[in-house]
Amino acid sequence: MSATLAQLAGHLAASRTAWRRARNLRAGVRPLRAPRRGINLLAALALAVIVLGAAVLINAARSLSVSLETAPAGALATLQPLLGGVTLHVPDTPGAVVEQHGGAAVLLLSGMTAGAPVVVDLCTQVLDPARPVLLPLRIGYPLQEAAGAPPRNVLLAAPGSTVPRVELRGDARGALNVRWQANRNAAWIADSAGGVASRGASGAGSIEQTGWLAWRDGALRLSRRASAACPQAGELLVQRYAPGEAAGALVQAFGPGAVSPALRLAPGAHAVPAAAPRGLEDALLFQQLQAHGLVRLGRGGLLELAPRDLAAWQGTDGADRAPLPGWDHLALDDAGRKLLGRLYYRADGAFVREQVRIFNSERRLLAWRVRPGMHGSWQASVGGVPVALDEGLPVAAMRLFARLPEGWAPWQRVAAWDHGDGASTARLALDAAGPVELLLAGRVRKVEGATLAISAECEGRACPARDAVQRLRLSPMPGARRIELEIEALDLGRLADGADAAYRHLRVENGKPVWQALPTEAAPQRAALAEVRLADRHGQPLWIDGSASLAARAAGLGPLLGVHRDHAASVAGMLARVPGAAHTASLSLDLRLQAAAQAALDCIGLRGGSWDGATCRGAHAAPAGRQAGLVLLDAGSGDVLAAAGAGMGQADPARWQEVRDFDRADPARSPLRLPAFQHDGGAHRAPGSTFKVISSLGLEQAARRDPRLDRLLDGMPLAAIDAVARDGGYAFHIGAPSYPETGGARVTNFREQLAGARAVEGRFGLAQALTHSVNTWFAWTAELGDRSLGGAAQGGVPGVRALEPGALDGLRPADGMARRLGFGAPLRLDGGLLPGDFRWSAWDALQASAARIDPILTRHEVRQMAIGLRMQATPLQMALVAAAVGQGRTVTPRLLLELDGRAANKSMGPELGVRLDRIRAGMKGVIDGGTAAGAFRGKEFDGLRGGLFGKTGTAPVGADGQGTVWFMGWLEPGSLPGQTRRLAFAAFVSHSDLTGGAHAAPVVAALLRTMAARSPE
Repeated sequence: MSATLAQLAGHLAASRTAWRRARNLRAGVRPLRAPRRGINLLAALALAVIVLGAAVLINAARSLSVSLETAPAGALATLQPLLGGVTLHVPDTPGAVVEQHGGAAVLLLSGMTAGAPVVVDLCTQVLDPARPVLLPLRIGYPLQEAAGAPPRNVLLAAPGSTVPRVELRGDARGALNVRWQANRNAAWIADSAGGVASRGASGAGSIEQTGWLAWRDGALRLSRRASAACPQAGELLVQRYAPGEAAGALVQAFGPGAVSPALRLAPGAHAVPAAAPRGLEDALLFQQLQAHGLVRLGRGGLLELAPRDLAAWQGTDGADRAPLPGWDHLALDDAGRKLLGRLYYRADGAFVREQVRIFNSERRLLAWRVRPGMHGSWQASVGGVPVALDEGLPVAAMRLFARLPEGWAPWQRVAAWDHGDGASTARLALDAAGPVELLLAGRVRKVEGATLAISAECEGRACPARDAVQRLRLSPMPGARRIELEIEALDLGRLADGADAAYRHLRVENGKPVWQALPTEAAPQRAALAEVRLADRHGQPLWIDGSASLAARAAGLGPLLGVHRDHAASVAGMLARVPGAAHTASLSLDLRLQAAAQAALDCIGLRGGSWDGATCRGAHAAPAGRQAGLVLLDAGSGDVLAAAGAGMGQADPARWQEVRDFDRADPARSPLRLPAFQHDGGAHRAPGSTFKVISSLGLEQAARRDPRLDRLLDGMPLAAIDAVARDGGYAFHIGAPSYPETGGARVTNFREQLAGARAVEGRFGLAQALTHSVNTWFAWTAELGDRSLGGAAQGGVPGVRALEPGALDGLRPADGMARRLGFGAPLRLDGGLLPGDFRWSAWDALQASAARIDPILTRHEVRQMAIGLRMQATPLQMALVAAAVGQGRTVTPRLLLELDGRAANKSMGPELGVRLDRIRAGMKGVIDGGTAAGAFRGKEFDGLRGGLFGKTGTAPVGADGQGTVWFMGWLEPGSLPGQTRRLAFAAFVSHSDLTGGAHAAPVVAALLRTMAARSPE
């Protein structure tokens, strides 16, 4: 019996290889209807055995812990060139070890969790970018010692940290020198060390691209990478590893001139193969074909395969055979003839040919799409020979677009360039029947039979020029029966910058084609296994039978809940990946409030209209690039009641493949993104003056140890404020519209208002500064409270960075308070209901983007931070800030309220621990007579105005006068009929010509007015 099973297993293994090739060959080919066949009894029996075996394997797999994605057996083979025959022992306790095995060193980090990498632009660390010699870059030093270095980047560890002191120097065009000093022994290993680790409490080494400094309970990873912003020196990534919840160990080996990929291994013993494993037959075939000259990189960067009939051609008398350019001098021996037969008549050869076709089709791009309903189809030819067409664009080509094009039929593109003898142009032809409009990825060089109007449309991150994408309007000329275009293709390899090579077997390295095994990460995420049902907090259906309900889609919840069954990052897609056959979940959303929030945001925020709770009036088309978002939450529980977004484009399920590919190419700009929860990291998400609430909290923190600052916050006579500034050497005057009044970089008040005119009974303090959003006052007081500046008007070390959480809390109060409120880390919204080993990804719907503050290098950038510039935030994050001020403690958000009968965690955050009355007074003033008073002046707000607190924000972007505008705040319980909970909110609108009070506040006002009329509670 065992022999029979072994034989069956052998047959199945052999069949699997053929099936894999056949599956890959089918990829991208339009499926054909299969003919009906009779049932093969033997095949049915074999299928039953397979299904039974699969069931056993599935049950066994489910019984195992999945807390660690253990490296498969084949992955250990990647260590073989450096550690062949070595057995690695991974402990089940946290620790960092560097072991020496002959001529190779191996790092084992057990139970270590990676912190967020700190990215250092090395051009900011040099005096002359043309000669990029680094100023000393110090990591882990105390501030008082780091202050002796030039005031550039300084990476500080948290108080009491075990991080060694590290200093980097050298010419960034080569290896950098590394020195360290630790309280205990440490080990340095890097790609420039020849496989030998350096050890000691202090020491020196060097780094070319990657290196590690490891000590008993931690490690630092240093990585260098190229940067378009700094081509001369690149970037340095510094990442701290500390004991955490990660299971198993991260393992990486270093040898002479080689570094292995990093693996994660489970606790236990792992034997590295002593000999190199036999490669896959398709990879070996490609290598043998190369060795015999049967595959080569031809002109124009395309791969060329020897002709099928090369052997027959060589066996024909020279006088009788036709020319075979490029191949007529190739000597074909017996081994070569056998390889040629495998290439054209065996399964592994078919797979290699398909990979060559894919490679060539993605080296050049000529694609077009027409308006729906256009009659006729374009015919393509290359070198005068008709060529096949493919539908869709390669993923890398999606980077040509800033947003997904809408209103067009599917893409078509030239699928083969083999007939053009290296040509980079093709001809398109269409029987003339009337005007035609095309969107073209390529450049028109010649047109026949029609007049042409053309506009440049390329706006994406990968655009080499605006005309790389063109909109064509063709009108047939009188009497013309045919339209013909000559078009130059785009160099897709250059557009992709090599990124697409990670998703196919063939790439070019040092001018030669190379076959590579696809990494595990390149494989598509497994299909969802579990059926999911979602409802709102009141039981209203949101997701049933594999799609969002009509009411949920109408309320703008499609991208959040799921656009398609394969939308793995959506809420439904995430829950479908949780083990189990089916899941029922409740979300914290209130579908009625969500619908109202979405309608108000679409009408007022996106299209500049007015909304009365039922009808949108006076709206117009949204300007290009505008996005908007709104969050409403229960400030006490953190429950997200509404999360509206607009401006990301249509995520049409009927175009799922195109939507998915755009999401893969440019996830930050994808129509699947959620403006309420996620941001793209750009300048259009700066929170502007709403961040002054965080700055105020930081000032209150600093004032606890600084009586002078406390008096300033309480309010002082105008002359006394100027005296404080003058005595400290600061060029600040309360009556001036800018700070400093003269010189270079300055902070200016909105419309150059004079802060002194906003004094109350001759006194000016924090409440007045918040109410009227006085930029100059916040910029100056931020300097006073920032200990990294040394308490003086000049000098200090403004370029301090946090290597570990909390490193800046005692130095830069606003930064520390932002971190306490959620900045710097993604916000999980699952309420603790997802399994501890759930595999999170960056854009999962139950995880909000981390709000981030850009690196600060100068004193002026400290001032900019104080007024909410040079950072990115989400409405969720700013609503949490408002909720914290209202509640007096931090608030933990949650969107997943219940999963399979289990309730989400209730978490009460720590108290803020600072005075709040002055901040609350300022935010009340914003509503009563400040920057948002106009939005709530109507009689319909009389009943709720007394319980309303807010702050506006306007972050200018560019020189066209537009900016991103914000409004955030909270509403006290009892302000609405039946309201028992404090409600917090935040809204933003990008690309606005107005202010936060004139554009974002009306969105919230319309929602609150509707809530008052409907009495939602």
